[in-house]
Amino acid sequence: MSLSCAVHPSFSRKTSFSVSWASSFEDILKAQKLRAVAFGFCPPETPFDEIVPECDGFDPHARHLLVTVSETGQCVGTYRLLDPEGARKAGGFYTESEFDISSLTPFLSRTAELGRSCVHPEYRRGGVIALLWSALARTLIAENIHYLMGCASLDLTNPHLDPDQIYSDLRLYRWGDPSLTVVPHRPYPCLLRPVGGGRGFPPLPPLLKGYLRLGARCIGDPAHDPLFRTADFPVWLPLSAMDRGYVRHFLRKGPSAS
Repeated sequence: MSLSCAVHPSFSRKTSFSVSWASSFEDILKAQKLRAVAFGFCPPETPFDEIVPECDGFDPHARHLLVTVSETGQCVGTYRLLDPEGARKAGGFYTESEFDISSLTPFLSRTAELGRSCVHPEYRRGGVIALLWSALARTLIAENIHYLMGCASLDLTNPHLDPDQIYSDLRLYRWGDPSLTVVPHRPYPCLLRPVGGGRGFPPLPPLLKGYLRLGARCIGDPAHDPLFRTADFPVWLPLSAMDRGYVRHFLRKGPSAS
C-alpha cells in the first residue's frame, strides 16, 4: 500500500511511503542495513553497498515489516515480528537471550515478540513509526495474537537519559503483575530514587514511551546489552489492555501491509 505523510522539515514536499512485509532476501537485507545505520554501527551517509548488515539468528524465522520511500525504494523504517511458530523454529524468543521468561510460559503460545524497531535518522520527525504501528496492529488483530512482549532499550551513551530515574519511574508507577516478573541474565544495576513531585517525571526513550502509552508495563529489572550499549527493559502488553484510543488511531492510518 502507499500512504502519504509529512516527514523531516528539510523535505520540501510530502513524501509517499510504501508499507509491506519483506517477501525476499533483498527486502530483509534492506531492513538489516537500516538497522546498522539506526543503531549507530555506521554513519548515516555510508553508501548502501558498504553497510555491513546488522543481523542475528532470529532473522530467518521472523517477519520483517518495512516502510520504504515510494520514489526511491529506500527503507526508512522497520520492525521485526516473531510469532509463536517462528519462535519454535528459532529455538525460543529473542527476549529469552536476555531474560529468564519462565513466568510467561502459560501465555507464550499466543504471544508475539516485537523487536529491532528503528527509523532512519533523517525520518524520525515524520509519520514512519505510525505507519509501522498501523500495519502491526492490523496483523496482530487478524492473527488473534493476545500478548506482545519485547525489550525497550535505553541508550547508555545518551547523557540526557538517567537510568536510575527511568527505572524508578517504571518501578513505582508502570510496573506489571508481579507474577509475570522476568529475570535478566546480565542485570544492569539501577538505584530506586524518588521521582515525580515538583521535578516532574524523567524523559523516556521514545520506544519505551510509546509502549507505555499503548498500555504496556515493565515486568522486570533491565538487562545489560554491552554490544548495543543499552539497558534493556522487558515490556509486556496484553492486547486486551491496549489503549482503545491508540488502536482506533492506528487502524485509521490505512489498510494492512501487503
